Amino acid sequence: MGSRLLMAAALLALSACATTEGVRDIPRQATDASERRLAADDSLVATVQLHAGTGENALPILQLDRGVPLRLAFDVLSRNPRPLTVTFYHADRSWKRDLMPAEYMARFQRDDILDYRPSRSTRVDYVHYEYTFPNSAIGFRLSGNYILRVHEQGREDAVLFERPFFVTEQAVALDVRMDNVLVAGRQYSSIQPVVRFRPQDPSASVFDYSVCFLRDALYDAMRCVERPSLETSPDLLFYLEPRESFTPLPVPFYLNLADARPGGRILRVDRQNAPWRIWVEPDLAELGGSTMDPFLNGQARIQRAAGARPEADYGAEYVSVRLRLVPPGNQPVAAEVGVVGTFSGWQWDRAHLLSWNGQEGWYEGDILMKEGEHSYRYVSASSGLQQALETGMPQLENLFTTLVYHSDIRTQSDRLIAVQGIFSR
Repeated sequence: MGSRLLMAAALLALSACATTEGVRDIPRQATDASERRLAADDSLVATVQLHAGTGENALPILQLDRGVPLRLAFDVLSRNPRPLTVTFYHADRSWKRDLMPAEYMARFQRDDILDYRPSRSTRVDYVHYEYTFPNSAIGFRLSGNYILRVHEQGREDAVLFERPFFVTEQAVALDVRMDNVLVAGRQYSSIQPVVRFRPQDPSASVFDYSVCFLRDALYDAMRCVERPSLETSPDLLFYLEPRESFTPLPVPFYLNLADARPGGRILRVDRQNAPWRIWVEPDLAELGGSTMDPFLNGQARIQRAAGARPEADYGAEYVSVRLRLVPPGNQPVAAEVGVVGTFSGWQWDRAHLLSWNGQEGWYEGDILMKEGEHSYRYVSASSGLQQALETGMPQLENLFTTLVYHSDIRTQSDRLIAVQGIFSR
């Protein structure tokens, strides 16, 4: 895994040094378009959700030929309702797109998104889109990593956004555990995932298997092990080395906009303009979020928003939230400061840079969010600020997902033969 220097530099496109541990666990958006795993979101795209079934915080994992379908939902900040197209790509374990559509799709590679409707009685106009798959047009014949692209009809290069998901075979049983390990230089014990399983293909080499570990929905921070331990033959044992184990992230900041009115963290609401403006209490770098906040698994929760109003997906408001970060000593740092979160799919966007308010001694900025529940983190290439952000309470509740891949010469790609999630608390 790259150091946090690389992660922070990729997030903020800076040359300043960063050495704190937690930043590398925030998904990286490469600054060079040729290096991007996923296309950047169009500026009009907002609140993209991709999950299994009806649980908005469920990871987008689909069992091949069975199981719960995936739901894709998103908004386009526009008054122009129109059908869009979704196209599917297979990728290897490193997210490199690798196969022809006939090799991985059971029917078609693309489909039109026809379930859309304008927002209803909202101050900010948007069009809400829904799409569920597999369906009569879309099916998968091969397991593995997948990328979906939403784009304009007839223009595959007119990309609105891309998102990852997984198709698994569930062909082997996994024995997964999470060990606590002490690593020199780290304030808290780290989480070391360990998985053991018995391969079912007698013709395969043990070195054709690899394992990746995912924490929450931070897909770009997956950590992988290429070679098994052979001490447990015929079972295979994979684990992260202690230095590569997961350091606890600080508790993210949580914001409940399910009913945008003063109370809780919301100090003031201005409904005179569009969008509504909301001021929340300042965030102190050294304190972080609260361990009492609900666990969102890195994903927004919208459907319970907008008070008791039904159909919040297209009835909830978009509001401008004033976020404020108080750095140590109320002093500015020698690097830019920004924010990433569920409102942006954890992708870095320079529109989410914060500005320094010297009179108040904090960084501040306005972030557009849909009414609902969100979590977010501040990021910077300043090692001092990152260290301060990590002194707060560690996030003890995480969903660790183990993904077992088989590099199959017959398919010329990485099959995803098993997935298992486990909560650590």
